[in-house]
Amino acid sequence: MLVGFAKADVTPAIGKEVPGSLTKRYNTAIHDPLYATAAVFEQEGRRVALVGLDNLSVKASVVRRAREIIAGKCGIPGSHVMVGASHTHNGGPCMGALPGDFARASDPELCERLAQEYSTAGDAHYQEELAGQIATAVICADQSKQEAVAYVGRGHEASVVHNRRFIMKDGTQMTHPGKGNPDIVEPAGPVDPEVGVLAAWSTAGEFLGVVVNYALHGTVFGGGVSADWPYYMRQLVTDALNPGAHVVFLNGACGDVTQVDNLSMQESEFGEKWARRVGYRVGGEVIRTIADAEPGELAPIAAAAKTIALKTREVSRERYEAALVAIDQMLAAGESPSGELVFHRDEVLLYELNRWEPEVECEVQALQIGPVVYLSNPAEYFCRFGLDIKRRSRFPFTWVVELANGCVGYVPTPEALGEHGGGYEPRLALSSKLVPEAGQMIADASVELANALTPGEVPPRPTVDSPGRPWGWGASSSSKA
Repeated sequence: MLVGFAKADVTPAIGKEVPGSLTKRYNTAIHDPLYATAAVFEQEGRRVALVGLDNLSVKASVVRRAREIIAGKCGIPGSHVMVGASHTHNGGPCMGALPGDFARASDPELCERLAQEYSTAGDAHYQEELAGQIATAVICADQSKQEAVAYVGRGHEASVVHNRRFIMKDGTQMTHPGKGNPDIVEPAGPVDPEVGVLAAWSTAGEFLGVVVNYALHGTVFGGGVSADWPYYMRQLVTDALNPGAHVVFLNGACGDVTQVDNLSMQESEFGEKWARRVGYRVGGEVIRTIADAEPGELAPIAAAAKTIALKTREVSRERYEAALVAIDQMLAAGESPSGELVFHRDEVLLYELNRWEPEVECEVQALQIGPVVYLSNPAEYFCRFGLDIKRRSRFPFTWVVELANGCVGYVPTPEALGEHGGGYEPRLALSSKLVPEAGQMIADASVELANALTPGEVPPRPTVDSPGRPWGWGASSSSKA
């Protein structure tokens, strides 16, 4: 078995747009550098690459370009490369429309203005650099491969994950209803506290790195460009095990999971203090899990992928025209979008976008390393779907990776989109535009890919050759005075 790790810097320059807000935001400071961190696993000539990207999301076009470079430089097929964004809300301009994206609109001047001046806009130069650095990380990881042994295991960290959606006394669902709100009945969905760990050592015993899977939003830190809580998680793990090692973070199904405990009256869980606390909690569980490791060779290596078409929700003509009136009034007053105007802006743009893109392509991918399978999708995927995939998979270790190889926005449950649903995530917008069936379609495709593969064996733990005998020391003496 051969394993290699490497990373490449993807930190944006000061002044670049920061995606993840409903309005424009620019970075003014860099707290910690952002990376594309890659792990390459090879067994019997078959290779797969897992890339953790410190960014809110990643465009499918960026991944396609990175895969082209990787295939050309080191021969790893594009379908064997998985790129998962961490979903930090303090990253670079990785998303948003590029100039000309709305040239086909019925009013291209208005739509281009809304997309470029009044929304988070894409940055073509940064995205081109991003593709190159993703490829660099994989190519360098491939070049650094060495004979290795690996360990796959799971930890459990439940204290820092909370579903942010709640069923209220009036029967509706709400996102972040406020700490201690007396109208809260119960959470509207689950959390997934599993910490997925795939670690590797050289045959000489040097810790090389680890792939970590955990389902939690990257919305804790707010003090400049940052990988958010995964920065502190990586820091703790490498400081403890090997400063030269690498940590690949792949986010799980956390579309409705956050660090905020709305059922508690403790202080608001934001800022550097809480980013450190969350990162250390998860990192500590990674270390605890690794401490129990019995590494061996993991086989086989395999990959599979399929693309499914997901329909978008309709924006009615009446809704579009009402939104146009509100936007015209906003522009006439020289205002920026806020409150309901944010959603009116998106209704105008989505109505136009649906004219030539009534459905989106969604890549579902499976990468197998022995007894573990990583199942990815490009959604901000609700946690319930991730747990369903794990339950239905035949693999002993199944880890879901969201916001991978592209971004199709939030994929809530049908209940969240239904009559008694509500809250932020299901609200019709550019960030939430797919039909209610999308989540189950992704889950079914993921399980189909997983169950077409054959899980490898978990390396056995050492055992003694035969039953033991009683300890001889003091066995013949009486215990009575």
